[in-house]
Amino acid sequence: MKFAFSIPSLLAYISSIVLLVSLPLVVKIPASSASNDCQTFKPPDLNILTDFIGMGHFQEDCQKDSLAAVSSFTQAIRLNPQAEEPYYHRANAYKKVGNYKAAVADYTEVIRQNTGRLGFSSPAYWNRALTYEKLGDKQKAISDFTQVISESASSAEAYFFRGNMYRDLGNKESAIADYKVAEKIFQQYVDGVYGTGQMDTINEEMLDKVRKELSSMGVDISVPQITTGTILKSIAKVEVERALNLARFEPQHPTIQYFDTQLDDLYKQLENTQPQVDKIVLKSLKANAAYQKIEGFEIERSQLIKEFSSDHPVIVLIDSQKNELEALISRNQI
Repeated sequence: MKFAFSIPSLLAYISSIVLLVSLPLVVKIPASSASNDCQTFKPPDLNILTDFIGMGHFQEDCQKDSLAAVSSFTQAIRLNPQAEEPYYHRANAYKKVGNYKAAVADYTEVIRQNTGRLGFSSPAYWNRALTYEKLGDKQKAISDFTQVISESASSAEAYFFRGNMYRDLGNKESAIADYKVAEKIFQQYVDGVYGTGQMDTINEEMLDKVRKELSSMGVDISVPQITTGTILKSIAKVEVERALNLARFEPQHPTIQYFDTQLDDLYKQLENTQPQVDKIVLKSLKANAAYQKIEGFEIERSQLIKEFSSDHPVIVLIDSQKNELEALISRNQI
């Protein structure tokens, strides 16, 4: 179990069952060459809209056949032309095979329907913007990114990509303005302002890209040496190391005291950082770090127990360390 706090997903994949007026259409599915590792469900039969949508996902995820998926999503659309979901998925499949004009047409249909029930219009704007970029229509891409930003002002990616469009069109002033907003939000991502779900290396990489764009445009960049996110991750790491050593030493031992001194310093640094982060973020980081360590111990223990008894010193130490990590998790329950 892990804790993660991130911006809610834009998609809510809820499908309504569509009944056919005529006799049910049942299609036998041919043998698949899909990998056994694929977890996407394969419908046993094809007779209603959701079956064809599911088959399309199976063809994309497991068979890596987006053209076949287009066919399945098309059949779903024939069953109910008023259902926006298959249009959205077919657009994504068209985009994967490079049929950008067809993808734009389907994204536009999703936006036109805009029922609001399934939540596909927002990602349709996002993906249509990226597709317009592929078609070289940067002005339309800007318009769609602007719509995305109007719905989610914390979308650093939308600001970044819109900045790229302005840059390519020679609108340096607007590009710089968007890059500056993107830089601020990406920094907040890596600092944990939006929870641990955004404290990902991909956002650190994006932050670096934004700063390179700003630098190339002559904007002076002041990169902080120590960020809130860095301190948070350091605290989680030291807390785990302290727990591991508590399996060997008493709290008064110099080794434990060393970790306590480190933590005192880190917590003082955290108090003086901006922006301030919700305590839940720090608890989540510490619990996740402990869980990751426990997972490694469980793998190691499962191998050792094949050769040694449970009272072997190495296994006893592992069990003791797991207990200390579990205590750390318990103290940071949310």
